[in-house]
Amino acid sequence: MSLRGEIPEEKSTYPDPTLGINLRSSEEDLTDGEARLMQNCVYDGGTRNRTGSQRLNATSLGAFRITGGHKFYYGGASPTQKRLIAFSTRISVLSDAGSETNLFAGMTTGLDTHMLTWSITDKAYIVNGTDDLREYDGTTCQLTSVIGGALQVPGNAGNPAARQMAPILDRLMCITTNGIERTNPRVAHIWSRGSSWATLRPIRGGLFTSIYPFTIKGTDSLYPGIIAFQSTAYYLITGTKFGDDVTAASPANDDASIKLIDASVGTSSPYSVCGVPGVGLFWFTSDLNIFWLPEGALHGVYVGNKLRSNGSTPGIESTNTAQLSQVSMTYFYPYLILAIPTGSNAYCDTQFWLDIRAFPQQIVWYGPMTGQTVSRIWAEIQNGDFAIYGGEGNAANGAYVYQLRKLSRFTDAVGSADNAISMIYQTQFASFGSPSRKKYVYAINADLYMPTGSAVCSTYDLDGAVQTNVTFDVGAS
Repeated sequence: MSLRGEIPEEKSTYPDPTLGINLRSSEEDLTDGEARLMQNCVYDGGTRNRTGSQRLNATSLGAFRITGGHKFYYGGASPTQKRLIAFSTRISVLSDAGSETNLFAGMTTGLDTHMLTWSITDKAYIVNGTDDLREYDGTTCQLTSVIGGALQVPGNAGNPAARQMAPILDRLMCITTNGIERTNPRVAHIWSRGSSWATLRPIRGGLFTSIYPFTIKGTDSLYPGIIAFQSTAYYLITGTKFGDDVTAASPANDDASIKLIDASVGTSSPYSVCGVPGVGLFWFTSDLNIFWLPEGALHGVYVGNKLRSNGSTPGIESTNTAQLSQVSMTYFYPYLILAIPTGSNAYCDTQFWLDIRAFPQQIVWYGPMTGQTVSRIWAEIQNGDFAIYGGEGNAANGAYVYQLRKLSRFTDAVGSADNAISMIYQTQFASFGSPSRKKYVYAINADLYMPTGSAVCSTYDLDGAVQTNVTFDVGAS
């Protein structure tokens, strides 16, 4: 027999945060499964601390930020790989032991650097919007070259420099101030260079900000494509033939086209455009939200509404709009990692993680994840690799590369320091099935597993704090 007025067990139990955080709704409107705050924790069979990071290079490479990172897989029948990083004026290889080998030290200093592997040539290509297009074959990092014939590469001989690249069929494409340029078939040294027909130009005013490969589904066929972005628009580039000679005065064998898909949704954050296999394309919009374009589709939806905060916890609305180009998204199973700079920071100091296992049936975000100061983030998932790395974004901390989400590690490497990760989990405000009834809560029972450290618990009602900072040590009940 239950006591008179006692709240039933099924009503007084707090549900697991299977729906992640909701920063948008009011405190009393959070639904079962939603949490107000999951700082540095996720739900994965229980609410758990996120794992931390470990520095790859033991000593700093100098008082610089990491401006580019990429794992270059090459070698065909004899596959190998090298980790490329950009910082200061340098393009370097950083080994798994943290040893740097400089490849080239003549880049314009401190520029955001994009790197791409093109399987057709088995080379990596490096651009930064100012310097000549460079290539790396695993041995030599040099100006993109050709034996005999013409050399026309972005940045060379007065041609505007490339800012980002993407492959389509047997071509490379890149963004310059001319528009989107393309190469001749299967080569990277002959480009369209402001052509009246081969250079693709936007319908709306303004420069392109990013390009990313994206396959379109037809009735019974797949069509290769590229999604091209302006700050407030996105386009589809597609075709089956891209011209015999892109330097010719008129086209031959060309059916390439560029079509405006949406004139209101774009990105100012080229590092934020991220494809998730089997799911689609995501990007951070210029109006501070996350847009999802389903695989094979042309029209998408916003999926970041729960991250736009109306309360005391900052959300994506707090992104430093002067540094939108630094926002990044990276997929590393099972999370899509959104990293944003907040306040006056020019590097990403806050992350939110989208659980792809639940998506799209449920949009489950965790965060904010705080304590890291990364600029570039990249996944390494070929040739037996399964790891994610980040480059230090705050030059004051020194040029370090970190392995992120390091198993069984619960501190963050920041420069030369190793900082404890502070997990804060704040539940919904439960009505216990009787929203109009005043309640006297005389006990709260919690099951905690803590291999190290201690937990601090605070209790609040809608009027404010009831009890704060009650500490539970390891082994305490």
